[in-house]
Amino acid sequence: MGRLTGFVVSRWGEDPWARGSWSLIGRHGSPADRVALGAPVGDRLRIAGEATHPTRAGMTHGAYEQGVAAASWAAGLGHRRVAVVGAGIAGLAAARALTDRGAGVVVWEARDRIGGRTAPAEIDGAGFDLGANWLQQYDDNILARLTEKLGLRTVPTDFNDPLVLDGHRSPADAPPASGGAAEAVEAELRARLGSAPAGASVADVLDAWIAAPGAWDVEAVRRLVDAEIVMDSGAPLSWLSARHGFEPGVGEGDRWIVGGYRLLLDHLADGLDVRLRHPVTGIAVGPDGVTLSGDAGSLRADAVIVTVPLGVLAAGSVRFEPPLPAPHRDALSHLGMGRVEKVVLRFDDRFWPAHPAGYYRIHGPAENCVSEWLDTTETDGVPTLVGLFAGPWLDDLWAGADDRIAARAAAIVSNATGHPEDGGDHPTDGPRQKPIARP
Repeated sequence: MGRLTGFVVSRWGEDPWARGSWSLIGRHGSPADRVALGAPVGDRLRIAGEATHPTRAGMTHGAYEQGVAAASWAAGLGHRRVAVVGAGIAGLAAARALTDRGAGVVVWEARDRIGGRTAPAEIDGAGFDLGANWLQQYDDNILARLTEKLGLRTVPTDFNDPLVLDGHRSPADAPPASGGAAEAVEAELRARLGSAPAGASVADVLDAWIAAPGAWDVEAVRRLVDAEIVMDSGAPLSWLSARHGFEPGVGEGDRWIVGGYRLLLDHLADGLDVRLRHPVTGIAVGPDGVTLSGDAGSLRADAVIVTVPLGVLAAGSVRFEPPLPAPHRDALSHLGMGRVEKVVLRFDDRFWPAHPAGYYRIHGPAENCVSEWLDTTETDGVPTLVGLFAGPWLDDLWAGADDRIAARAAAIVSNATGHPEDGGDHPTDGPRQKPIARP
């Protein structure tokens, strides 16, 4: 294979300010929990972000819309000094909207950068995203309109037409007579999930189907689940809600920004009072205002908009006084975070096959292990792959230093394309891969 010349690696699973990639609905939850979490707490506190959007969860424009909605709430109540916790998309949207209305806004951000789970990265001066990558639901995406206004270049991605690189049959290749055509399998899967009992998990539905597949192609069913649910959630199927875990978003005109989300972040943050390395550990709400506290000191304001990720809230990293109301606490117990990791690899030679969609999929050796790859070579001018990984093989693949992770990821692509490396560790070859846990 080509020689690896550069790489960057995400660490969302161990990031204390994220604790995962995006929010999901567990088996005992529903979209109503997202609404409950985003409901104002009195007239001085509101939680906002992608986790609070009932129909655009897990997406940047959902986070943006919720940030703007929270800003409208605060402004409508006449608050003139507002604190915003978190400088991700939701936090920047709230701060931008309030500032444009003439309010005084201070943003406290725990990291040493803005963006949250939109994480800019560079290799040899080229910009990439280690977090959110695409503008999804493009035709109905407010950030897409801002991208167009700024004149940024975007490139479409066809998630519905990936080239499978591991040599195994994909659902689309299975014979229609067996019920294995991709459209038929997906339609049946959605029907079974939608009619599942309340409290059922995706694993419950899948296990019942596999136990009595009838004419359905079991391998096609498993691969569709890995591609459409495991890859899009990064969560154990035994936890993920059957009725509500298969949320919309991917495959609706998706485009990525050449140069990355950083170009949007810089525009949104321009002129805002964002204080980096200011983690918030406590929020006290009183009759006359709110007080933020943390290692950097304290801050008084009329109201606060909290935009930290769901995983951070659920972990109790921010102490609320008084505690959050029961509906908010219940919502946090029904929602969770998935883990999807990303790696960007640059090579001195392009060794993978050309594909018009520029998108590839590799299924791992064990159930629920999957990766998908975006080829940015034509745009970047250098052989480059952006890989997303989900499933239990992350425990092995993402162990150790970044260079080892990058080498393992590169080996997966090289092996799948028939260009195996000489030497190195190949976690796809041995028995270390574990099937997904069924707690």
